[in-house]
Amino acid sequence: MVILGVATEHCSSAALMINGKIIGAIQEERLTKCKNQVAFPKKAIDELIKIHLGGDIKKIDQVVFGGTISDPYATFLDRHSNFSVKQHVQENYDFWYPYFYECCNKKERNALASNYWKEQINSNISPNKNHNFDFSFLGEKPWAETIEIYSKLIRPERMATIYNWEGIPKLYDHHLCHAYYAYFGVNVDHDAENDIVFTADGWGDGRNWTVHIPDKTGQKLIELSSGNTNLVARIYRFTTLILGMKPNEHEYKVMGLAPYSNSQSHINEVISVYNDILDFENGNFISRNALKDSYFDLKKRLEGFRFDNIAAGLQSWSEQVTWKWMSYWIKKNKRSNVFFSGGLSMNIKANGYILNQSDIDKLYVAASGGDESLSIGACFAQCANTETPKQLESVYLGSKNTDHWSDRLNETSLSASDFIEVPNISNDDIAKLLENGEIIARCTGKSEFGARALGARSIIASPRNSDVVKEINDAIKNRDFWMPFTPSILEEYVSDYLVDPKGCVSESMTIGFESTPLAHQDIPAALHPADFSVRPQKVSKNLNPSYWELIEAFRKRTGISCLLNTSLNLHGEPMNYSQADAARTVAKSALNILQLSDCLIIVKCEMEERIREIISL
Repeated sequence: MVILGVATEHCSSAALMINGKIIGAIQEERLTKCKNQVAFPKKAIDELIKIHLGGDIKKIDQVVFGGTISDPYATFLDRHSNFSVKQHVQENYDFWYPYFYECCNKKERNALASNYWKEQINSNISPNKNHNFDFSFLGEKPWAETIEIYSKLIRPERMATIYNWEGIPKLYDHHLCHAYYAYFGVNVDHDAENDIVFTADGWGDGRNWTVHIPDKTGQKLIELSSGNTNLVARIYRFTTLILGMKPNEHEYKVMGLAPYSNSQSHINEVISVYNDILDFENGNFISRNALKDSYFDLKKRLEGFRFDNIAAGLQSWSEQVTWKWMSYWIKKNKRSNVFFSGGLSMNIKANGYILNQSDIDKLYVAASGGDESLSIGACFAQCANTETPKQLESVYLGSKNTDHWSDRLNETSLSASDFIEVPNISNDDIAKLLENGEIIARCTGKSEFGARALGARSIIASPRNSDVVKEINDAIKNRDFWMPFTPSILEEYVSDYLVDPKGCVSESMTIGFESTPLAHQDIPAALHPADFSVRPQKVSKNLNPSYWELIEAFRKRTGISCLLNTSLNLHGEPMNYSQADAARTVAKSALNILQLSDCLIIVKCEMEERIREIISL
């Protein structure tokens, strides 16, 4: 059975399952080069069919879509990819303020929505060049009817229109896809009698939270409860905008900012503001003083608080409310192995807080549980109708390098003649460079699926010297100074650097941990500067042998079983996918060295001789 999963939501993607096993998954952004691309993911589908099906679309038995309701206006206008912070703020003034404060009834609101979005389309304010839909129908019918037609008819019809695929696609509920991804998206032992599955996000198919348990066979999930009252993710998103950062993208920056506040009294005041808006008591989300809207009213309530205290208060409140919700269902069902997915599961600090609670034995958070994973979850949901899906073994699900590294240099000021190729490079050679302070771009093997670089499309460095953080932030990635990097730690040495009594460190950086005193000594550059917390990647030899062997070579030279890791991309761009993407990133940044398997591509510069000398040591 060959199943194609399609997600057309935020950070659209496609996934391919053969005989119950996910064999490929790619985000459309990696191929369009537009971060958080929202589209019918044609390029991703084409890539998967080429790699795994010999280009033959007819080999696909079933197509499944993750999500039943989708917004064509957001897709057409490319709100998630191209809207600036200023545009998001302006939308609140132009549309949401009159929607909540001036319209008196549903009829007026629907009329406002239809007129506003039609004006936006006609203004061509932020056209999406890669959506792969025929949007000529927009503006012909009322807002609500347009969304229904697009979601149920036009989206699934793209398979027939573009590919002449003759089957009938199936649409699976947004949160059901999140739940199946949560449960089968991690490669761990299942215990159907003790497992419980949570999903939470900003919104999806009319809901923002669900609770499931597996049936006795562990094949299918049974929904216990769900609702649209968990506003944690939505409030986090709008606070991100209020702090001047991009919603649906920069929430991780707010999370990274939170530890810098050192005023607990002010943090507690902010927590009280959020607790009035949303809390969880006696099995229900409650509001003592509900928001009238998510931007203007929230902004007014936060006036007078400093940015770092807002970030810290928001983060603490998010952790506490999320745990109250989970704790209720854990105790009610007497289950202690927790599986979690949905956009809220991307908050690694909250995940760490949850893991530390005594009522939990294990916490499993699948890689990149936002809407990009809906395509995989839809495949799992379809498969579970007839057989138990095979658990996701790893997220190295993209393409191997098949292009030439120089193919995109025409987009830069350099050409192939500005580089030298050094073949037959060993892991020990690269370890020498890292030991001597070099920063290396690494593009080897299959690309990762999801938001985290896991060693295949990474920038790596020694974690010993904190000066490297400023160098990467300022000269290479233009990152915000307060954001930490990741330690990639050999599986065998995790306990040296992390406080992990429950053994839940992920291969995909999904849970935050406290660090040990040895970590403060050995890997300061890979720790959060404010509280020394970590978002670690456990590196196992069976999942990524080449990366494991490189870190092992570094360990043998330095005694440190860890490398600093961050994603290989320029600021504001998607993670690199191909060798050509990687070389372009090197050419447009201060990077000088690119590893392509056992070959180094080095920029001809004053560093060239130093690099040669280090390798020849």
